[in-house]
Amino acid sequence: MKQILPVVSEWKVMHAEPWLGPTAGCSALPLAERWVPAQVPGDVHLDYERAGLIADPFFGTNHDLCRWMEDWDWWYRSEVTPPVPGPGQRLHLLFEGLDVFATVYLNGREIGRHQNMFTPLRVDVTEQVRPGSNRLEVCLGSPVMPPGRLPSPEVRGYGSPLRLQVRKAQSCYGWNITPRLVTIGIWKPVAWLLVDEAEIADVSVSTVALLPDGTAVIEALVELETNHGVPGPVEVQLTVAGRSRQLTLSCDTTGGRHVERFTVPQAQLWWPHNHGSQPLYEWSAVLRCGGRELDRRSGRFGIRTVDLIQEPAADGTTSFIVAINGRKIFLKGMNWTPVDAIYARINDARYRELLHATKAANINALRVWGGGIYEHDSFYAQCDELGILVIHDFMFACGCYPQDAAFLDEARREAVFQVRRLRHYACVVAWFGDNENDVLADNSFNYPAYRHNRLSKEVLRDVVHAHAPLTPYVPTSPYSPTIYDQNSPREGDCHIWGHGLSYRAELYTGQRPRMVTEIGHMGMPDIEVIERFVSPDQRWPIWNEEYLTHGSDCTRLDRCGLLRTLFQSIQARGWEEPQSLADLITKSQQLHSEASQFWIEFYAGQPECWGIFLWSLADCWPQISPAYIAYPFHPKPALAAVQAAYARVQR
Repeated sequence: MKQILPVVSEWKVMHAEPWLGPTAGCSALPLAERWVPAQVPGDVHLDYERAGLIADPFFGTNHDLCRWMEDWDWWYRSEVTPPVPGPGQRLHLLFEGLDVFATVYLNGREIGRHQNMFTPLRVDVTEQVRPGSNRLEVCLGSPVMPPGRLPSPEVRGYGSPLRLQVRKAQSCYGWNITPRLVTIGIWKPVAWLLVDEAEIADVSVSTVALLPDGTAVIEALVELETNHGVPGPVEVQLTVAGRSRQLTLSCDTTGGRHVERFTVPQAQLWWPHNHGSQPLYEWSAVLRCGGRELDRRSGRFGIRTVDLIQEPAADGTTSFIVAINGRKIFLKGMNWTPVDAIYARINDARYRELLHATKAANINALRVWGGGIYEHDSFYAQCDELGILVIHDFMFACGCYPQDAAFLDEARREAVFQVRRLRHYACVVAWFGDNENDVLADNSFNYPAYRHNRLSKEVLRDVVHAHAPLTPYVPTSPYSPTIYDQNSPREGDCHIWGHGLSYRAELYTGQRPRMVTEIGHMGMPDIEVIERFVSPDQRWPIWNEEYLTHGSDCTRLDRCGLLRTLFQSIQARGWEEPQSLADLITKSQQLHSEASQFWIEFYAGQPECWGIFLWSLADCWPQISPAYIAYPFHPKPALAAVQAAYARVQR
């Protein structure tokens, strides 16, 4: 039977000159004095900070002082003892997440390469392992030197165009809400897999219809995968919502695929938390061959349907409405951006704290923004339990991405893995191809031809249609399906930004959008947060490097732009310019609260608007930003304003 066994061992890490290139194992390099203890899962910045080799990157301008780390290769090493396969079994090694350009060695022999932070690497090592101790090494190449990728005039975007060539979190290359901290590491767990000739690749349970008598029609897709040999006919005992079937399936080198339909009388429907309860049913599958158990899987699912209603109106506009179980839902939303700039540090406890605060603030929907990461499974599982809807970008943001075959093939593999992983969750109700790629190609990059890009218009679309056909797909955000202006309020979703303007300015009040998926106002964090990133002698006035890099200058594109808008918005409110840090904190926080409340009530009061997503829930490091929860968990007063305003919205 298949077993998943964590690789439990001590790890070390060191940096090495990238021009040396991968060798037959880093033991060949005369750099023994560089090894430091490492944690896996982890990140080299955390390891080097624990070793006292770098200072906390989140304080002051320290992240500038560790920029050298992104220019080097990084070697992980461990001595591991593999489990012994049983009769007919083989041994695989699974890396759930490698960040990002990885070459893996076992006993000095290369066994695999990988170049995507968002997909796993799995290798059959049956013939490579030896009894007892084995040396496992991973070389992570410099994340600013993508192998085989060259600069191209067609590849352009916000910040460094280099990031567009690399399949990792885009914002780590520097954004206006994140530091330039290019992560490197074995950022997810490593495990041994003991596998038989076949295993269960996936079981996906979907709601295909809700009947008038309360019966739900459910389809379970069972997919098998062969590892070695051809087992021939196999049996699958499939149980869905307490109903069991015994299936006999063929399983050959092309794999096995079967759809089984169930009915659930008097089905208990899954709803967003302000519309009903969140019952979750169980499913399980056991794979056998000739009486031998080869594999078993289990999980939970919610019974619900989702529709994206885009219908023409009499005034020539087009609706943009999410309906759950046939009921139109006003999305009381919030953008979800990375909640730690060092992604390996994100854990279940941080999700729990932030998601419970989300529900308490009467938020019923999150938009997972395309400049970050696909979150861990526990994020979506908790959203299922709490009744929080998720609309999800693919991780492509603010740029014109490569269109060559190799890049699109890698993007396709990534999308297939993530869509298949996340289609299990009731909370995931829509996929968007990217964040702002089309609108920026038109308005910022003078590259309208990118509107015909194959990435979002073909590759990502086809993956969603093939693997999650009941989930709506939108090519980009913001999106207008028939109007050239992708940010038009007359159809699709739109992003509304006007830092420094009055929150009642014509930019905001003159629009009648179908859905607002980005809107935000800068607000200072409390003094205890500021003390976490600014030196005592630099706290007033704010025009210095420590504030700039934690507020508007993370990308070195605009030296003081966003910080200046704090004072401009205060002036637009009719208040005097702050003369102290305390005064700036008080006034900006009040403005943040007023703007949030006004926008919620203003757009929710428009019958054609069916959602607003404020920017954003939580910071990824201590900073000045539009976030409602300062890092690591310091709610701003504006979050209470959101809670009260959303409570008053009855749609």
